[in-house]
Amino acid sequence: MKKLTSARNYLIQRIGIEMPFDSIPGSWFAENGLPMIVRCTCCESTMAMPSAFVDYDTGETYCSSCAGATED
Repeated sequence: MKKLTSARNYLIQRIGIEMPFDSIPGSWFAENGLPMIVRCTCCESTMAMPSAFVDYDTGETYCSSCAGATED
């Protein structure tokens, strides 16, 4: 069973990086070694990383539709 959380929560809890609020410059992603755009594991659509949901155990990313737009 997937344990999904927002990308923001995943970064804080698993990687120790706090994502800024408001608009995030592309340089922030580069400075932190993170992708700005990620692909949904389920439907393969792409999205900005801040809007993704992440499987807490595997690190796989999901769009809000495939995630059911909920967090555990």
